[in-house]
Formats: sequence, C-alpha cells, structure tokens
Amino acid sequence: MRLKLFLVAVLGITLITPDTFAATPTPKSTTAPVKPTAAKSTSPSSTSSVKPSSKATTKKPVKKKKVKKSATPIPSPSPVWPPVGFTANNGIYAKIPSGKELLGLISAKSKLAADVAKCDVNACGAVIIASDFTCNWWEIRSTVSGIDPNDLTKRVILGNLRTTHTKFKPRTYANIILVSDEPLFIPSVIDQATGQSAAPVARVGISVGNISAICHKSETEEKLLSNTYTPNK
Repeated sequence: MRLKLFLVAVLGITLITPDTFAATPTPKSTTAPVKPTAAKSTSPSSTSSVKPSSKATTKKPVKKKKVKKSATPIPSPSPVWPPVGFTANNGIYAKIPSGKELLGLISAKSKLAADVAKCDVNACGAVIIASDFTCNWWEIRSTVSGIDPNDLTKRVILGNLRTTHTKFKPRTYANIILVSDEPLFIPSVIDQATGQSAAPVARVGISVGNISAICHKSETEEKLLSNTYTPNK
C-alpha cells in the first residue's frame, strides 16, 4: 500500500545558493495583573505597664530570610500541525524549500552538506517531507530537464531520478537532497594548438522538477537512502 503526493514545481540547484522548518504560533501572555496591597504597620504596640525583673534581659530581633520566588518557566508552544505552506494529500506533506530554507538545512546537518557538494557538478533538487503517520519507507520521483537545443523556447526531459529514504517519526520532517548524474558542464576538451585543457562550459537551464513523494506502508528489501538516475537516450 502506498500514498502518493505530486508537486508540480521545478528546483534547480546549480552551484546552489541555497531552516528543520516548523511554524510556531505567537504565545499568549500568561501573566495576570497584580493588584497592589496596603503595607501592614510594623511599629511596635505600646504597653500600659511593665513588671520589672531582677535581671534585665534584651532579645535581639530575629531577621527573617527573604525567600525568592522562582519564575515559572513557560513551555514552548508546539509546532503548528498540519504544516503550513506544504502540499498535502491524505496525511502526507511535501514542500520544495526556498534557497534560504535550504541553506539553513545544510548548515544544521552535515549529511546534507555532503550531498550538496555533489551538486557543484550535477543537477540536483530538494524536498521536505512529513506525514501524520509512520511510512516504512519513502520514494521520491523527479525528472531532470533542460532547454531543447532545437527550440530554445521549449524544454525536454533529460532523464528520470528516483530517490529513496528510510522511515522517520510522524509529525517530523525529513530534508532530502535529490542528486542526479546529469552533468552541469560540458566536458572540457584539449586545445589542439596549445595542448592544454579548455575551461568547462556550463549547460544553461538544467533543473530538477515534477517531484512526487510516495509513502510506502509495506516493507522493502531494497537498499534505501539511494539516488538512481536514468538518462534518456
């Protein structure tokens, strides 16, 4: 059994310029107004008569220690659920992160930074996924497209990318980098005149899009945390 969520969007991470993301409501004030109270008189009361004693005794006043009241901590509000700004379908959610969000994700998780390093030379995408329940594993499908060399006003599909991810807790987020093997640069060639390698030329308009997130409730024996790219011939 599986549930599928389709995102009609395009994300190209070419020399990425590229936070987990959860919206939190503004907490309401929990401090009640305090009414002032009148101070009690501390002046000693007068006595009508005093019986003398053979020995004069004086008692030193006992100083009372002031006890500081500890401040009651205010608990952090729970993240908003369902997620805001996500595409939703039957309890599963997906969102293509903005460059700012992606930069925050990368700085927080070194694993993502390692994946993004591959995107300096290959076409990549990114997606944030979540669900109301546990998915035993996830499958992310996407396509890599580029400008049609025969018609610069059109785009063509260069290949298909399939990414897998392991399960995670409900109502939490998984940040996934979609790494393809589609090169972002034309391979350098040797200049016959000088014998030196020419600088690589960037391929303009390469991007990852048509992202669909699939939640699988059944088990699988395949190796997860993978990226499989199939170029079109």
